[in-house]
Amino acid sequence: MRRIILTIAFYITAGLAAAAPLFAQNSETHYRGPHSLAVSADGKFLYSANSDAGEIAVIDAESNTVKSTISLNGTAPYAVAVNGSILYAAGGKENGKLFKIENGKITGTADAGHTPIGIALSPDGKKGYVCSQFSTDVWEYDLPELKTVRKIKAVREPRCAVVTNDGKYVLVCNSIPFDIGNKPEDPDAMIDVAAEISVISTADGSVKQIRLPNGSGSLHGIALSPDGRYVYITEILARFQIPTTQVERGWMNTAGVAIIDTTQLDSKNHGFVNTVLLDDVDLGAANPWGITVSADGKTIYIAVAGTSELLVIDAEGMHKKLAALPVYDMQAAGDGAENEAPHNPANDVPNDLAFLVGLKKRIVLDGKGARAVARAGNNVFVGMYFSDTVCKIDTATLAKTEIALGPKPEWTSERRGEVWWNDATLCFQKWQSCASCHPDARMDGYNWDLMNDDLGNPKNAKSLLYSHKTTPSMWEGVRDNPELDKRLKLTDPKREEWHTDTQGLQCIRTGFKYIQFATPDEAKCRDIDAYLAAMKPAASPYLVKGGLSERAKRGKKIFEDEKIGCAVCHPAETYFTDRKMHDVNTKCYFDRRSDFDTPTLMESWRTAPYLHDGRYKTMRDVFKLGRHGDVEGDVGGLTDEQIDDLCEYVLSL
Repeated sequence: MRRIILTIAFYITAGLAAAAPLFAQNSETHYRGPHSLAVSADGKFLYSANSDAGEIAVIDAESNTVKSTISLNGTAPYAVAVNGSILYAAGGKENGKLFKIENGKITGTADAGHTPIGIALSPDGKKGYVCSQFSTDVWEYDLPELKTVRKIKAVREPRCAVVTNDGKYVLVCNSIPFDIGNKPEDPDAMIDVAAEISVISTADGSVKQIRLPNGSGSLHGIALSPDGRYVYITEILARFQIPTTQVERGWMNTAGVAIIDTTQLDSKNHGFVNTVLLDDVDLGAANPWGITVSADGKTIYIAVAGTSELLVIDAEGMHKKLAALPVYDMQAAGDGAENEAPHNPANDVPNDLAFLVGLKKRIVLDGKGARAVARAGNNVFVGMYFSDTVCKIDTATLAKTEIALGPKPEWTSERRGEVWWNDATLCFQKWQSCASCHPDARMDGYNWDLMNDDLGNPKNAKSLLYSHKTTPSMWEGVRDNPELDKRLKLTDPKREEWHTDTQGLQCIRTGFKYIQFATPDEAKCRDIDAYLAAMKPAASPYLVKGGLSERAKRGKKIFEDEKIGCAVCHPAETYFTDRKMHDVNTKCYFDRRSDFDTPTLMESWRTAPYLHDGRYKTMRDVFKLGRHGDVEGDVGGLTDEQIDDLCEYVLSL
C-alpha cells in the first residue's frame, strides 16, 4: 500500500418453458457467452443474453435449469433488461437493434446504433436508454412503443448506464478515456488521462461530465443503490505515470469502485465521492466487471473477470469509513498553511490497498470469465462468460450452484487464447491480464513506459489488430518476428497450421515475462497467437450502408494522390502499413530516436489518441496541427475541406 502512495420479469408462464428447444445450437459457434443478466419481477426467472449463441436463455431460478431459449434471428444480444412482463434486449454490430419480447416472442424492434451494449430503464418503465458503444451515443426511447426520441452524444465507448430513482438523470459509463497522452511543447505538463461519467438530464438532454481520478478506465459495470443515493462503477486505475519495472502491490494496475452521490450532482464535483480499491495488499482483483447491490443497500457484489471471483463488500461500513476521514481546513489554518498542510486523507483512498480490510470477502467461482451479475432475493447470479455457465451464490451461506447454459464447451485454440488474454491468474499476484491494457485486444488510451525500449520514454498503447501481419511489434520495432513473417508469406492463413511451428509474436512472450512478471507458457502463448491472428476489424461507424460516404470517397483520392503521399507509408494492400520505420518529425523530449514503426490504419477510428506518444485526440489534429505527411508529401497544402475528406476516409478503414 505505502509503495503506491509514495510512488504514485419479464415473467414467463409455465407454458413458455417448452416453446423452444433446450441448448439450441448457433450455426457458427457452440459457445454461449453470457454477456448480460436480468431477473424477472417476481424473481423466479433469470434471463441470460448469450451473445455468442445469438439467444436469450430463460432460466428457472429455483430449479437452476434452462427452460427455453429465445432466438434473436442472428443478432448477438449484449444487454437485457426487464420491465414488468416485458423483456428488452439490445445487440448486434453496426446495425444494432433494440428488441421488445413478450411471452417469449419478439413483438417489436428498433434501430439502436453501432454495437448497443447497455440498457437502462426509467423507474416508471416509460423510457429506455441504450448505450451504443461505437456510435458514441445514448439512444432514448419511448416505451413500450420503441419510439426513438433522440440520440445524446457521449464521450467515448459508452457501455452501461442507470437512471436515477427520480427519473431526472441518466448516468452513463464511458469505458475508455478520451485524452491526449503527451504535450510535446510542455515537458513539465501534468498528463491527466481518465474516463468520464456522462450525466444526462432527461428533461432537455443536456450533458455534464464527472471526471474520474487520473488513470481511471475500463469501466464495465454500474449499479444504483436501492435508495437511489449512490451510484457504483467498476474500473481499473492505471498507474501509467511510472515505469513498468514491477507489478506487485498494484504498481501498474489496480481495481476500483468509483462512488457518486446522486444528491450532489449539481455540486462543483458533480457528486463524485471517491474511488475505493478492491485489491488486497498482495493480491490483485484484476478487471472488475458487473456490479449489483443488495435490496437493503448494505452489500455490494462485484464480478471480477480477471480472477473469476465474486467480491462481497460491506457498503455500509465502507461509507462510514469514508465519512470518518478527516478533512484539513485550509482556511482555518491561516496564511501560508498550504505549504505545511498535511495531505487530505480522502485523496489517498484511491492508493490505499488496505482500505477495505475487514469490509470485503472474496469468493472464488468455478469457471472462467466472471462478467455479468444480477441479484434476486438472497441469491446473486454471475455469468461465467468463457465457461458458458451461471454461478448462483446464496448470500446467506455463500453456497455455490453451477447452472449450465449448454453442453460444456470445447475450446478451440483461438478461444483458449481469448481466455488466457483475459486471465489475470497467469500474472504474478493476479494484478492484471493482457486485457487490462488491451481491452478486446485493442488499447486502453494511456502512454506506458515499458522496459523493452529503455526507461523514461513512454509510448501510446497499440491495438493488437493485425499484429501478426504487420510486424515488427512495438513503436520502436524492437520485437521482430522473421520466422513468423516467413511462414505467413509461404502458407495459406490456416491458423491451426502455421501458429504451431513458429514462436509467434515475441511481444506476447516478453509481455508475460516483463509486464505480468510470470514465466511464459509457450502453449498458452501459441493459443494467444491464434486468438490475435483470428481477430477481424469492426465496421467503422463512418461507413454508410457498409460503404464509403461521398466525403470518404473524395478523401480516398487524396490519400492515394502521389503528391500527398499518404499511401507511400500506408499502402492499402498491406493493411495500410509498409512495416517500416519512418522519421515524421514527431520526436519529442523523452524519445531516444526519431523514427518509429508505421502503424496500420485499420480501425483507426477507435484507437485515439494518435501517434507514438498519443499527442493528438483527433485525426483532424494529426493533419491540421501535426501536419502529418509533410515529410513524404504535401499534406500541409490541403484545404480544411480536403483535410476533412481525408480524415473521413482514414476513419472509415
